[in-house]
This record gives sequence, C-alpha cells and structure tokens, in this order.
Amino acid sequence: MPKFCSKCGARALPGARFCRSCGARLPKQEASTNQAAVRDSPEAAVPEELPTRVEEEPVPVQVELTEEEEQSLLLLAEIIPHQKKIEDLKKEKDALEIQFRVEEEISEKEYNKEKKDINEKISELEKDIKEKRKVMSSLSLLNLVQEVVEMRERQVKLEEIFKEGRIQESTYDRLKREYKEKEKITKAKADEEEAKLKQYRRNLKDEKEKITSMKEELWARYEVGEFSEEEYKQKLQELESRNIEGLIAAVDEIIERMIQV
Repeated sequence: MPKFCSKCGARALPGARFCRSCGARLPKQEASTNQAAVRDSPEAAVPEELPTRVEEEPVPVQVELTEEEEQSLLLLAEIIPHQKKIEDLKKEKDALEIQFRVEEEISEKEYNKEKKDINEKISELEKDIKEKRKVMSSLSLLNLVQEVVEMRERQVKLEEIFKEGRIQESTYDRLKREYKEKEKITKAKADEEEAKLKQYRRNLKDEKEKITSMKEELWARYEVGEFSEEEYKQKLQELESRNIEGLIAAVDEIIERMIQV
C-alpha cells in the first residue's frame, strides 16, 4: 500500500523514510509489512484437515478348551453342589451333637436315627463325587496347583530335617535350590493356565448375554405367531442345551483354588 506524509499529505516514494515535499519523517509500514509476511509464511497456511480416525473395537480373544477339558468342567459343576451339601450336612450333624450331648433336647434314640440318616446322605454324595471323578479327565491348572503345593511342602519338610541335623548343609542347599526352581517354573505355568481360564470365563459371560438376548427375541417371535409353541420350546431347548452357568461356576471353583499358590 502507498504511504502518505502525515504532515503535508504528499504521496511518498516507495521505500522512502522522509517526505520529499516537507522533509518530515514518514510513518513506518510495519503493520502492512507484517501482514504480508504472515500471509506469505508457510506456517500461516490453513492446516489441511486430516480424516477422522475411527477407533476399531478390539476383537475379543477367543479361548477354546478341548472337549475333554470342557466335559471335566461340566462334571466339576455337578460335583460343586454335592460338596456344598456335604458341608451343610456336617454342620447339621454338629448341631445334632450339641442338641443331644449339651442341650439334651433329644433322646439317644432320636439322635442315633438322625445321625444315621445324615451319614447315609453324606455317603451317597461322596460316592457320586467319586464316580464322577473317575470319568473326569485331569484339568491342567488343578494339576499344576497341586504340584506347586507339593514343592512347598517338600521345602518345609526339608527345613525340618535340616534343623534336626539329619542332613548336611550342602545337601539342604542343593535340594532347596532344586525345589525352589521347580516351584517357580510350575507356578509360571499355573499363572498361564489361570489367565487362559479367566479369558474363557469372559467368553462364557459374553455367550450368556448373547443367549439371553436370543431367548427374548425367540419369545417375541413366538408371541407374534411366527412359529408354534412346540417349535418355540424346541428352539428354546437348543439355546439352553449348553450349561453355561455350570461352566462358569466350575471355572470360579478352579480359580479359587489358585489362592493356595
């Protein structure tokens, strides 16, 4: 833009610092110069809009057990309520003992009869558990947990016999290192199996939610007359054919045993 003298109003020559008519100092052209510089600056360019990145949802990790492992979990799911029932019956027997021997609320005949009934129930449940365990294949995590427990028990026993002076320190140190190393390796394997089971449990929970939704849709289709009651019951039975609740309970039981290690 052209500059003009603020004193006499004469037009100044380009780049002049003083007016050619009256000699007065001309105003500086910083503002316009700066504006031009800003316009020409590559930094002042309008940034190009980048396409919005759509975050993809992580694909859930699917953990599948072998048919034998899953069957073992289902058997364990049947065993768990038996074990809890046995615990309740034992408590009932203890209470019966107090009623007879301490509080003297029942006769000896009543005590013996009720005690016999309780013992028979416990015996039947224990027999059923034993039969189920016979056909139940080994679960890796339970075996690993047992191995870790055994390694620790051996270390405790080793400590005892060393303190009793029954073995030399060199033997004690060598065996202690061996058992410690085995415990460490086995514990690491158990941790891996536990992580696998926990992911398997999450998959089961997802499947349970999906089936719940499908059952609701199935009922709605039946209500609007899409298929008959017989067809509805058949489809419902198919959806409920897998004992997901039992599998979850069995997994929880196994993970609970990890507290031992």
